Amino acid sequence: MRAVIFASVFVAASASPANAQDTSGNPEAGRVFARQVCSPCHAVTDEQASQRTITIGPDFQTIANTPGMTTTALRAFLQTPHPKMPNLILTPEQSADVIAFVLSLRDGRQPESKP
Repeated sequence: MRAVIFASVFVAASASPANAQDTSGNPEAGRVFARQVCSPCHAVTDEQASQRTITIGPDFQTIANTPGMTTTALRAFLQTPHPKMPNLILTPEQSADVIAFVLSLRDGRQPESKP
């Protein structure tokens, strides 16, 4: 059921072109926050991605390059509890910073999959 709800939010969020880069966060502050909070499960930087031997969550580069990924989709995802994620409660500023950081990683290519 959660997958259906997330898919609905994701599709609705990605339907509007205005949502594509609508963020006012600080990407550098988001990088610092993500390295402190998200890096136990996600590779936040390319360096971390190349050093991982166990994959728990997708790396931020992959998230950034997911087709249809927008500010609104990321915000909805971060505000929705997920079984495999800890119950993180981000302030609106922290959320905007992390979203700005993730979207700053978008480069038009899909990163290589990790085994």
